[in-house]
Amino acid sequence: MNKVLVIFFLMFSSFAISQDVIMQNGTFNNCSGRFYDSGGAAGDYGINEIFDVTICPDTPGQHLQLIFTAFNTEPSTDIMTVFDGDTSSAPIIGFFHGTNIPGIIRATSSNISGCLTIQFSSDATVAATGWVANILCFAPCQSISAQLDSASPAPNVDGYIRVCPNEDITLVGSGNFSDDGTGATYEWDLGDGRIIPGQNATFSYPIPGVYIANLNIRDTNTTIDPLGCPNTNLINQVIQVGNEPDFTGTEATDTMICFGGTTTIEGVVTPVTFVKDCTPPVGGTTFLPDGTGVSYETSLTVECYPTSQTLTDINQLQSICLNMEHSFLGDLTIEIISPNGQNVILHNSTISQVAASANLGTPWAAGALDTQSSNTTQGVGGQYCFIPGNAFPTLENGVLTGGVFVFGDGPSTYFDSYVPEGNYRSLNPLTGLVGSPLNGIWTIRITDNFQEDNGYIFSWELNFD
Repeated sequence: MNKVLVIFFLMFSSFAISQDVIMQNGTFNNCSGRFYDSGGAAGDYGINEIFDVTICPDTPGQHLQLIFTAFNTEPSTDIMTVFDGDTSSAPIIGFFHGTNIPGIIRATSSNISGCLTIQFSSDATVAATGWVANILCFAPCQSISAQLDSASPAPNVDGYIRVCPNEDITLVGSGNFSDDGTGATYEWDLGDGRIIPGQNATFSYPIPGVYIANLNIRDTNTTIDPLGCPNTNLINQVIQVGNEPDFTGTEATDTMICFGGTTTIEGVVTPVTFVKDCTPPVGGTTFLPDGTGVSYETSLTVECYPTSQTLTDINQLQSICLNMEHSFLGDLTIEIISPNGQNVILHNSTISQVAASANLGTPWAAGALDTQSSNTTQGVGGQYCFIPGNAFPTLENGVLTGGVFVFGDGPSTYFDSYVPEGNYRSLNPLTGLVGSPLNGIWTIRITDNFQEDNGYIFSWELNFD
């Protein structure tokens, strides 16, 4: 009797501490251990397999990630499909086969379950060594919204703050967090190259002009972004700094008076008009982390045109230019979104393997398939301008082969296809923007569709006629 009890206890204990998941049909709740093919740690998977396994976090609110360290299946026939959810009807993250290691696969922020479903099928011929992936969970980015709590001087009825040169301005802001703001960092971007840390900022502008101030917030969650998850909105507080008025002609009736005497002073004040160049502002640097269906946005505000003015002819838009680098053109969907929500797809991820692998700019990468997406070293941006009409190729049609790039920090090099700097046409016609107001927030949205590669937008701009 005692022997039976001991055996039962050992079997139960072994089951309780096991964290590994073997490819099979079923659902598991794990945030540790490894995920293996059906052969386990030492064996090959079998022929004629069809399995669906779902792995979910064992902690509510967490999201699952798989970090693959080995991958080997029969190319084109033995295929792993990963779905962003708890069933195989969820959106597809990607298809994987051959010997290219998938890298890091994460449940996206829109995935309420936080689970990943993995489907694997093999044919009746070759069985290979399969795969190994570490199972980990992470806290997804919370929703963070920046807000302006108070301003001195207060904005006028149009929402603009108007001051003279060197006149003090005080802005106080805060953040709304869907989860927790403990440890969050704040900084005010004054729009002239200056950054002031903290929620409160007192400053002035010595030079007349129109400036856009924003409060940037980062929380302490560095899983997705090494700097922390950012706020997803822009305050875009417009500050107009006027010219000093001209007092030429102001004079007194008497040029000399004694103590107790009086005189009349006639004041002559001539306003000095400030003329603003209506070239729109330039968007700053935006990191494009490795993602699977994750979108990143960078926005700029146009505010110097008449309120009612719209884009009535596409030729009024001369170009949309992005200075960026990325190690896999086929990873990306690039969109332009106008102030009233009209949008045009400039580029969409491609199924052409030569075009898909193409570099934009000169990325920091460990080969044509980067596999080093955790390394956030900046590369060198290339300037890509989208021009109305059909005079230029799309990004995909502009791909060249035979490019030589530095492997990581060098000195080794690798060959890869690439998109040279220059002018291109958008995938969908830019005429889709006709009718958009010129003033307002214009946004570039880049969606990273697959794993392995990252990049940067260093700047972007709109050029109107």
